[in-house]
Amino acid sequence: MFKRRIALTSIGFAMLAATAIAQTSAPSPSAPSPSTSAPAASDSSTKAPEQNLAGQGKWRASKLIGVNIYGPDDKKVGGVTEVLFDKTGKVEMITVGVGGFLGIGSKDVAIPFEQVSWSDQPMVAATPAPAPSGGSGSGAAGGGIASAPPAPKAPAMYPDHGKIKLTKDQLNAAPAVTYAGT
Repeated sequence: MFKRRIALTSIGFAMLAATAIAQTSAPSPSAPSPSTSAPAASDSSTKAPEQNLAGQGKWRASKLIGVNIYGPDDKKVGGVTEVLFDKTGKVEMITVGVGGFLGIGSKDVAIPFEQVSWSDQPMVAATPAPAPSGGSGSGAAGGGIASAPPAPKAPAMYPDHGKIKLTKDQLNAAPAVTYAGT
């Protein structure tokens, strides 16, 4: 009987703690906000409004990882694999994964952040001349897929790509970055 009482008491405390945590935790960004028509009687403080940092020149380091890096010949040399900060929070370097095939045999090479020219606009690829219109009456030029100019990009919290002055061969010849203690 005593063990049963302890077990039920433990379960009860666990349920109370879970309820208290659920009531005090912040709602997730995707969760609908509660109705604001009747404020809670115990909530005498006012919340600061949310800040939307998109379009304010701020980037998220987690979104910078994976951004493509291009060389002076506009050919992709790799992608950002890491963002390195100093103790004050200033970004000092990025590492770019170069070489290898599908990530096998690749290495990370460090590049000072100031040596990367970041762009919010997509790389412009040379487009072939449009096919002549066949008069098919389908409404699309040439009966194929019509190429429209790219739609304006919504403000993102990361750049589209970066460009550096080093070529892929120069990066492949550069020493690999190692991380002590990992």
